[in-house]
Amino acid sequence: MKTIVFAGGSSLLAQSWIREENNEYKYVLGIHRQKPEQQNGETYEFNYADISVLKSQLRKVGADIVINCIGLTNIEKCEKQLSVANKLNVDIPKNIALACKKEKIKLVHISTDHLFDGTVSYFSELNKKNPLNNYGISKSEGEDIVIKSNPDALVIRTNFFGWGPSYKPSFSDKIINDLENNRKLKLFDDVYYTPISVDILKKKIKLLIKRDLNGIFNICSNDRITKFEFGLMLAKTFGYNKNLIEPVSIDGFSNLTKRPKDMSLSNHKVSTTLATTIPSIMEQIEILKKQRNKHKERLVIPYGRQDISEKDIISVVNVLKSDFVTQGPTIQKFESKVADYCGAKYAYACNSATSALHIACLSLGVGEGDMVWTSPISFVASSNCALYCNADVDFVDINPITYNLSVSALEKKLKVAKRNGRLPKVVIPVHLSGQSCEMEKINSLGKKYGFKIIEDASHAIGSTYKGNPVGNCQYSDITVFSFHPVKIITTCEGGMCLTNDLEISNLIGRYRSHGITRQPSEMNKAPDGPWYYEQLNLGLNYRMNDVQAALGLSQMDRLDEFIEKRRIIAERYNEMLSESVVDIPRQHKDANSSWHLYIIRLKNNYNITHKQLFEHFRAAGVLVNIHYIPIYRQPYYESLGFDKKDFLESENYYAEAISIPIFPSLTTQEQNKVVRLIEQPFGFQNLF
Repeated sequence: MKTIVFAGGSSLLAQSWIREENNEYKYVLGIHRQKPEQQNGETYEFNYADISVLKSQLRKVGADIVINCIGLTNIEKCEKQLSVANKLNVDIPKNIALACKKEKIKLVHISTDHLFDGTVSYFSELNKKNPLNNYGISKSEGEDIVIKSNPDALVIRTNFFGWGPSYKPSFSDKIINDLENNRKLKLFDDVYYTPISVDILKKKIKLLIKRDLNGIFNICSNDRITKFEFGLMLAKTFGYNKNLIEPVSIDGFSNLTKRPKDMSLSNHKVSTTLATTIPSIMEQIEILKKQRNKHKERLVIPYGRQDISEKDIISVVNVLKSDFVTQGPTIQKFESKVADYCGAKYAYACNSATSALHIACLSLGVGEGDMVWTSPISFVASSNCALYCNADVDFVDINPITYNLSVSALEKKLKVAKRNGRLPKVVIPVHLSGQSCEMEKINSLGKKYGFKIIEDASHAIGSTYKGNPVGNCQYSDITVFSFHPVKIITTCEGGMCLTNDLEISNLIGRYRSHGITRQPSEMNKAPDGPWYYEQLNLGLNYRMNDVQAALGLSQMDRLDEFIEKRRIIAERYNEMLSESVVDIPRQHKDANSSWHLYIIRLKNNYNITHKQLFEHFRAAGVLVNIHYIPIYRQPYYESLGFDKKDFLESENYYAEAISIPIFPSLTTQEQNKVVRLIEQPFGFQNLF
């Protein structure tokens, strides 16, 4: 078995070559500037500056063939960093050529199509070179010195595209990524070339190597097209919106380094020499699509993912450079922005939603001997917050349609509790997945039976109830949001309490910050001076810092965008799974969910168990989750005397529910994969 050494092991050509071929060659990936992402073979750090050392290293790895992919291809960098361009495009190729000549190693040197002035089309190997910029000049000199130093070398002129993977995305990948994320892009409609897929390229190179040929060969497509036309082909093949691509003339970009308008190459020599044909560009793009789809099948897809923009990062950095990284003005700005968005009077940011729930209970006077009720289908924080106050906890079963706290079950439980003299002091409805509970009815019951209400809206910022934002506290005393990374917006970690009650607001503010006030109106004594503060309660340090607040403040600018993207994804799931083997989430007529989660439930006739489906997803790289294990099932709560037999609907839900991926950056392709994993293995026809 012969050994191929790739000089530039992280390049697109190298990565593509080793991805699919395992038996014909042994591979050595040369580390140069970047560690290869895919390592189907050995990696080795070669010394390209010292020919004698390089020769020894090539002998050591047993090199039979060297494919030199090293080069500085960024035209603007070549113009600004001529010394670097000469090193990578001229000096290193020369040393490799000399070392290979000395060691009798076959050399394949990868060149470019930027060697001509663009005055004619379909340049052949015999055309006189006339490059227009430093990139073309350095690559031209590299060709010349390789051929002079090693006459047996193969020099390949080409311009290729494809999927690597590579640390540096190819031109096609950049276009596809923009289209996939609905980003507009501009492509030249007056710059012509003859691109070829990396897969066709490597096949032709292999044939040239086997024939032991040397000299210059153009390897390219038959089709001469513009960059704009290439983009349209990609959009059509992948099913993306072609209107995102704007045709522009290169003449309108005076700031760019001069480039040839025609880089098209003739493939006549390679086609006649090898007696082979080259597929059309459209056919090559179809192959690319299959490769990317296959690769995406292997990618891990989480159930939720944060979306951090460059603007978010800049906002955080600006605070880090400011005078206040904590207890500064950014926190108040963030609080005001959330309060204004929701229509609440007061808002207090905390270091987590768990902390926010705790001080919400404290602010409503929850203490020893009190009872707090909540939904069992939630994270343990929804009930732990009451236990932190030494209160008792009980649960209300869920509505089988919405999976939220059942109003009918609540009313029945309240009637019994009144007879027993054990009514709750606080009820905590949980807006599961972002869908609001039936708050008007819960509020009416609160007035009738005398309990306070904390909305656990950890999932629900951006959602609405009866046309108004969740968080306005119209039907509650306090609303709590979460800003965990997988939530609608994130502050890395964080939460917030909102209220319309001034007294409650003051208590929240104090409990959040050691029980301390600096407000003279709240003090028991006359201030000693402007520095004076008083501790009025046994509070905690649950404050958010300005760095977190800066991220949250920036994220709020995209809240509506996030919600819209989540709703589009949810609607597409609804459409694809409407006649599926699983039940899709149903929405109450008064609620408009923010879709933090998309929860499916197995139907009775499903021919696979709940656990098997979960494992099926995980094995395929789709990191589904269960939201949630009923709280009363936790060993700690079992020790408090809870029995799962008391919560029939919650038990049914737990036996059937799985949260599948939903987040703003979830692609159509990824969504298709999720649905396919539900239906395809079990004999159901795909809908896409």
